[in-house]
Amino acid sequence: FAINYPSDEILRNLRKPGETGYKIPRGGAFEYVSCANFFGEIVEWTGFAIATGSLPGVAFAFYTFANTAPRGVSHHKWYLEKFKGEYEALGRKAVIPFIW
Repeated sequence: FAINYPSDEILRNLRKPGETGYKIPRGGAFEYVSCANFFGEIVEWTGFAIATGSLPGVAFAFYTFANTAPRGVSHHKWYLEKFKGEYEALGRKAVIPFIW
């Protein structure tokens, strides 16, 4: 929750009312990954799976990863294409900080 909520807040506030166009999210976990909101979801549900020690918890964490990770990679590629060198210079990973 500590990653996911601030990430969603950053995304909600990217544009001021009346603004159009795309912007690069900055701050929080976005300094490390393109899709901090997806990373937050993965961390949350993995924590839930560990805390409950249940098969449904593990299944939900797995499904969350399987659903959000490919979307995160797709978003990362889009950012690289849209913002080119400016985005590349940030050195962000797609979904998991410092790894992927």
